[in-house]
Amino acid sequence: MTEEPRPSIATTPLPPGIRTFWRVMALVQAGIVAIAAIVLGVVVESTILIVVAIVVVAVFLGLRWWVIDLDYARWRWGVDDRWVERRSGVIIRTTQVVPRSRVQTLTTRTGPIDRWLGLSSIVIHTAGTHTPNLVIPHLEAEAAERLREELGA
Repeated sequence: MTEEPRPSIATTPLPPGIRTFWRVMALVQAGIVAIAAIVLGVVVESTILIVVAIVVVAVFLGLRWWVIDLDYARWRWGVDDRWVERRSGVIIRTTQVVPRSRVQTLTTRTGPIDRWLGLSSIVIHTAGTHTPNLVIPHLEAEAAERLREELGA
């Protein structure tokens, strides 16, 4: 049994607030690593280690900032009458497609930073699995609610 080819779905980018979310998370991670490096440098009494660690953290944070923009440009999601699709990836590009007829449960997920930025993630579960099949992260709350209503969950 062959299935007819899937037509291309008109896709939507993630909201611009997602870049703020990703940048806040990158700053938190870089801050934790910087504090750990400073503590280690103080414990072993090495000023050079502290300086090198802070420079390395700053360089990686700058690269992460750049990758966030690339990631944002590649992230897309879309829904049509037969499919739900998600595309992402800078180096390794991923396309996930779920038939709408298999959508069994939709849940929304919001963390504290999501709520601060007015964002909400949609988690789509399909029939026959216990793990999420498709996650569309950090949509504006209104768009997440519309998607939830459209998919009938």
